[in-house]
Amino acid sequence: MLEFFNQYSALIAISGFIVAMMALLPIKSWRNRIPLYSAAAIIGLVAIFALQPGESTVVSEAEAQTVITSGKPVFVEFFSNTCTACLASEPMVRSLEGELDDDVQILKLNVQDALASQMIRDYRAYLTPTFVVIGRDGKELWRQSGGLLDKSAALAALNEA
Repeated sequence: MLEFFNQYSALIAISGFIVAMMALLPIKSWRNRIPLYSAAAIIGLVAIFALQPGESTVVSEAEAQTVITSGKPVFVEFFSNTCTACLASEPMVRSLEGELDDDVQILKLNVQDALASQMIRDYRAYLTPTFVVIGRDGKELWRQSGGLLDKSAALAALNEA
């Protein structure tokens, strides 16, 4: 649970603090409010863009299939840059990636990319985030749809693979 408190939550807390200060400060003149509102908007936008999980780790569906059929266990994450649960899970996904062996493949698929459309249907990943562990034989061993990543369950499934 400690992974949830990191630079991402700090950005959200700082942005919330600035918005709260704007609401509480008794500034009567619009001329003085405009720089304060502009600074808060800029900080909020920076926080939002800093939280983006990124793009897919593959550039084509064929490359994704190659990763899945590589004979190694695969951890697949179906995510979206506009999904708040995906943003909140990102620190836990990075922590999981740091704990995995070199034997495990990581496949991140942005559901907004065209290359993910067939993979979404194949793995029934209609809710984001969806995490799937695929075994060495290409069969699904574990799945979680929605919410924060259950890192211990994912690690257990990957250790069995």
